[in-house]
Order: sequence, then C-alpha cells, then structure tokens
Amino acid sequence: MEQYVSSWGPAPGSRIRFLLYDDLLRLTVLNPGTYIFSDLERLSPPGLQLACQAWKALSVVGSRVRLLNNPSRVLCRYDLLQKLFDEGINPFKAIRAEESLESLHYPVFVREENSHTGSLTPLIHKQSDLVSGLRSLRLQGFPCRDLLVVEFCDTSDGAGVFRKYSAFIVGGEIIPRHVIFSRHWSVKKPDLLDPQLAEVQEEYLRTNPHKSWLAETFKLSGIEYGRIDYSLMGNKPHVWEINTNPTVRKLTPRLTSAFEAIDSPIDSGTTIPMTINQNLAEAIATEERRQRNAYRYRNVVVSLTSSQLIRPLVPMMKSFVRYLCR
Repeated sequence: MEQYVSSWGPAPGSRIRFLLYDDLLRLTVLNPGTYIFSDLERLSPPGLQLACQAWKALSVVGSRVRLLNNPSRVLCRYDLLQKLFDEGINPFKAIRAEESLESLHYPVFVREENSHTGSLTPLIHKQSDLVSGLRSLRLQGFPCRDLLVVEFCDTSDGAGVFRKYSAFIVGGEIIPRHVIFSRHWSVKKPDLLDPQLAEVQEEYLRTNPHKSWLAETFKLSGIEYGRIDYSLMGNKPHVWEINTNPTVRKLTPRLTSAFEAIDSPIDSGTTIPMTINQNLAEAIATEERRQRNAYRYRNVVVSLTSSQLIRPLVPMMKSFVRYLCR
C-alpha cells in the first residue's frame, strides 16, 4: 500500500496510516477512525487473538469507529476453501497436510496455509509422490502443520489458456481488478498478451459481470476489504483465495472513491483504551521465534543444496542445522 498511500492527497500519506499488529503490544490507547484489519490469513493463532482483542476494544465506542474484517468472523484460506467446498461453490477441497490423505482426488499441489508463496510443488498425481513431496518440504523447514494439500481444478479453455479473475471489495463496493491469461495452471503473472485478450479484460472491467456473485462470496467469507482471485469453469465461478492485504500500487479513481466512502474523521480529543494480556504477548513472542527459526533454517538449506561441492553431506548437515534452529 505504501506506493498508493504516498500518492493520495490532500497531502502525501495523510489519508491512510499503517498500524502493525506488533504495535498493539506497546500501545495503551487507540484513536477513533476507520480500521481495516488486513493480512489476517498470515497471523498465527496468538496473533489472531491479539487482533480480536483490538477489534473488541474498538467496537465498544460506537459510530466514532468504523471497522472492516472482523478477525473473529473472517474465513481465512483453509476455512474458506472448506466452506466453499461444503456449499458446492468449489468442486475441489483442501486439507491440512497433517490430515489423512485418503480422501484426496488427484492431481493435487501443496502450498503454505498462511503465506502468499503460491504452490510449493508441481502437480502431484499419486499419493506416494505426495508423501515424498511432503517429506521433502519438511526437510526444507516447512512444518507440516503449516501446509495445505489442495485438489487441482482445471479451468483452462479449449485452447489450453487459464484465466485468473481478480476483484476488490472495499466496504460494500465491488471493484473488478483484472483478468490475466497464462498457459500455466499456477497463474501469477500474465504470459499471454494480445489485442483479443486485452479486449476481454476491458469488457470485464467495464461490465463487472460477476458483481452479484462476488458480493455473496465476500459476505460468505466475512471479508469487507480484500481481493478475491477466481476463475470460471464453463460459466460457474470457482474461488482460489481471498487476500485481505492485496497489492495496491496505482492510484485509480474507483478504488480511491471507495476508500473515501469508508473514511471517518479522526476525533483527536478522544482515545480508546487498549490492554493486552501478558500471557498473550508471551505466546506471540514464542510464535515469532518459531517462525524466525523456520525461516532461518530454510535459508540455510537453500544455501546448502545449491552447492555442488557439499551436496553429498547435505542429509547430515540438514539434521545438524535443524537441531541448531530448534
């Protein structure tokens, strides 16, 4: 958001301010205004509990505060995919890697539950390869409890082209963002560009054809600010994920108008008390240490495995590094 905020007036950076969840551990008061709780899918369980405490503290002051994305109600990635599968909106399911693998329909892929790293594996076509793939990811420092196994849903058209649609919600406003095209099933960036496809995107941005369905899906997820990524199988939409901290770079009139609509004046003469339980603060610190150690371990493993000279020693060194990073 920094690039967007720095370009939005009346003075650069004056309309949106960033408050980190870690900041809540040090603050004793909050100010009235509009609060968007973002990046909820990346919070640890104690971090999510912290966000819920902040929401509760802010919600008691009535109309002086406007709140979006109640952290106690938002469905993050795993819960959202489960709900969409149960409701018949998605024909594919996701399970945690710690669960039984027997119910899966192949092919599948593995991704982190709480990060935006995309797929960690190619498409996997049988259970024995999945077991091997999960074992390899654990050796790379990805805890099994942090991984999801997702059934692959082929939404390519007759020409083998995949389309990823994206749309924002800001308060009650649905804003189409883009359609990108690729021949690869994991669509992160467009690799197909031609006038005909550009016309498809322009029509999508102009007509917002899935507006009603998008509003219902955002409501189902409990998300009031974020970006949904989805595709179509035939004429039926299927959801990949909803990101509550989407990338925003360009200053666009529709997005700016939507932010204007949810803006609240700041009452500088009023403050809202904020108190954090010490046990919760300690739990957050413990989880942050675990995540730092896992990240440190993965970096060491990448360095080790990229060296041809020491590759024969990699299994032994992985065990040693994992012991150091406990």
